[in-house]
Amino acid sequence: MLVPAGSHLSVILLSLSSFLLKGESVVLSNSNQVVPSMRNGRVSRAAIAQIRSTSDKISNLINIAKCAGWAKHSGADMLFLPECLGFMGDNAAHTLEEADPAIHLCEREPRNDELLQNPFRQTVSDVIISHANGTPFEIPKIEHNQRLPSVVKGLQFIARESGMWISGGGIHTRVPKSSSSTEERKIYNTHVIIDDKGRVKRYYHKIHLFDVSIPNKVNLMESKTTEPGTKLEVCDSPVGKLGLSICYDMRFSEMYVDLVKMGAQILLAPSAFTVPTGRAHWHTLLRARAIESQCYMIAAAQVGKHNEKRESYGHSLIYDPWGELLADAGGYDSVGTAGVLAMPGYDDSPVIVPGIVVCDIDLDKIDSVRESMPIHVHRANSKYTL
Repeated sequence: MLVPAGSHLSVILLSLSSFLLKGESVVLSNSNQVVPSMRNGRVSRAAIAQIRSTSDKISNLINIAKCAGWAKHSGADMLFLPECLGFMGDNAAHTLEEADPAIHLCEREPRNDELLQNPFRQTVSDVIISHANGTPFEIPKIEHNQRLPSVVKGLQFIARESGMWISGGGIHTRVPKSSSSTEERKIYNTHVIIDDKGRVKRYYHKIHLFDVSIPNKVNLMESKTTEPGTKLEVCDSPVGKLGLSICYDMRFSEMYVDLVKMGAQILLAPSAFTVPTGRAHWHTLLRARAIESQCYMIAAAQVGKHNEKRESYGHSLIYDPWGELLADAGGYDSVGTAGVLAMPGYDDSPVIVPGIVVCDIDLDKIDSVRESMPIHVHRANSKYTL
């Protein structure tokens, strides 16, 4: 399969050059210059990706490599990716078959030849470099005669090549037999944090599974294939302490209260939200979690039509601790603050993908909001009976 290139790629680059974000902002420029924000030791830069994953792992990783290149060009310290980033299966059996091996923390810096094999490894590297430099690059035809060994390893390689931390917002990983609560073969929905050396620093297994049936709108039973996680996770990073979650978790506010108690400054809710539930609740839920937690909330999102059964709402975004929307990559309903409408006749997504929005994170703003309205103190001191 030939990964889309040429004129379509140039449109993506032009659309990225027009991204002007509210607040502490950055403009991506075709002249390879980045307009910097005023940044001090407690200010960092986040790039939030929006993609449309399919069952083609190679094409998915190529699109992630593009986002990593753009993020590097923008001066970002970390790239945030959505749920189902490496694979969106056509059915439950397909998802189980293509799941990654069980995941483990990795303190040793991996070698490139342990992660991806040539010629694909060189292609991914070239994509990152060309998009970081803003130079044209026609992606060669990639033979699909070998199964990609691991989405996680692909992300590790991209992190190493780009020199950037990555939040891999949702990867299907196998459940070790000793950990499964049933005899059935199941997977975890895993959020993984990878550092700029390609090391797996933390991972979180999604706790709240999306078992929802809305007549004539949504019918998904995640628990048919997925084992729920049991442990909350936070992780230090170049942008601050991250509180990890995935998609449907965002409906359970008590989880985020506990993440803040664990020190979280930036909450992550990478998602592949359905269009009906996205239209009803996406912005409301994420803004509420940011306000009540007094944290930044970053939600990288899938957008568009993945296959005949799945379609995602989009609107990758970031809210600040006061609940102000700093950036929104658009999707169904609108182009947000930074999205670009898809070309006429392109029906798989309402906005151009892949793409990123970029925003600065100021940890002093978290302290300021919490000092002026100390709800964490008020919560600790509250007393009531049931």
